[in-house]
Amino acid sequence: MSPRINFNRSVIIKCDHQMIPAQSLDLSLYGMKIKNHPLDNCDNKNVEITFETDSIISLKGKMLSYRPGHSVVLFKESPEKIADTVGSFITKKIYEGKVCPYCKEKLQNREKICPKCSMCLDFTSPDVIKILKDFKIGKVIEKLTGTEKEKIEKGLEENKEMIGTSESMRKVFQLIRKFAPTDYPVLIIGETGTGKELTARAIHERSNRSSKPFVVVNCAAIPHDLLEAELFGYEKGAFTGADRRRIGKIEHANGGTLFLDEIGDMPYDLQSKILRFLQEFTFERIGSNETISADVRIIAATNVDLDEAVQNGTFRRDLYYRLSVLTIKLPPLRERGEDPVIMAKYFVERYSKELGKNIKGLTSDAIEVIRDHPWPGNVRELINTIRKAVVLTDKEYIDVEDLDLKIKNSSNGNENGYDVLNLKKNIEDLEKRLLKEAFIIAKGNVSKIAKLLGISRPKVYKLMEKYGVGEIIE
Repeated sequence: MSPRINFNRSVIIKCDHQMIPAQSLDLSLYGMKIKNHPLDNCDNKNVEITFETDSIISLKGKMLSYRPGHSVVLFKESPEKIADTVGSFITKKIYEGKVCPYCKEKLQNREKICPKCSMCLDFTSPDVIKILKDFKIGKVIEKLTGTEKEKIEKGLEENKEMIGTSESMRKVFQLIRKFAPTDYPVLIIGETGTGKELTARAIHERSNRSSKPFVVVNCAAIPHDLLEAELFGYEKGAFTGADRRRIGKIEHANGGTLFLDEIGDMPYDLQSKILRFLQEFTFERIGSNETISADVRIIAATNVDLDEAVQNGTFRRDLYYRLSVLTIKLPPLRERGEDPVIMAKYFVERYSKELGKNIKGLTSDAIEVIRDHPWPGNVRELINTIRKAVVLTDKEYIDVEDLDLKIKNSSNGNENGYDVLNLKKNIEDLEKRLLKEAFIIAKGNVSKIAKLLGISRPKVYKLMEKYGVGEIIE
């Protein structure tokens, strides 16, 4: 809880009547980091460190080593003395730098409390020092992590599809963190299966609306004539079959987030009503003249090129501009470097545990196939591929044939297995075919087979055993 400032100065440490020079690194209300001190044989629990700030200061303390040649001197002085010496100096440096040491917010005046993070900036009061010293932050963290560990781990498991180390995904994570605290609409653009809903949920869970509903409406999955009723709700008798009042998704999401998935497929006439809601945050249920207000944040997603849709007249330009205040573009899996391999390894372990199997991982050939596959279905395709492979395989390592991936042959446009590109598989097929032909010509004579194939007799034996070709005739 104490701010720590750079403090690169010469200090003197008194220990067992020795006066040892050292070099300080930084300074806090609790103590000082130092280096370059030969204090191997002194009473580390009782030292005195002398250094210069605006005046010469000597403070009693104890010394703890944290790596060779580096130590921390923890001050053992009263709150009054710490406030009068180190506290006054740190406070002066904070105000001179005009930057909060906690959140790095720029300071305009000599505020005692940071206007952004609400942390204390004035450490000249002994009461402040006493509160900070009595605050056992280690115990608080231990309690928090102990209580929340299961919940945190569960959350990581449920959202692991969002893992990634590529630069493009790191940018996505940065945008999620930046956009989450605001209430502006967010437009998420990406191919099918890239994780648009997961991204929307991540924004919601990091926002101040996280305790309120996260409501999903798939604009492409609901028939056009029912989508309006799904969004806005309706009154009893509004149309045939409306035998009771129904609350719409917008009203249900009040205070939270409404995620409009595949908004590019929303009917054109309904787009104007969504636009009006975004402008005024009011709406009417079908069959009612009552105006209802709803405090809802809109997050929309699409795999459609909305710029092109606007040009074609199938998507309203004003709605597009309204939704795209903040935009996140999710990269396809084929553009995420090593992420497909990292994710595949994770899902092998995850589904192997779920099914009680002892699958140790992926073969090098399988990894190469995963790395080179274009993944038109993106993360969703990867998950389903690994899940299927884990279910079907009886081996310790998942191989190429377990993945059962298909690619398009660019020369003829037909669907072909990855075997057409797999060097190992093609070499084995060629070996087996030539061995069979040589076996027939040589009538099973191993010496003749070896001569025809240009290999040794022991190699012929190994191949015949490997591929189960014929009986050996000497």
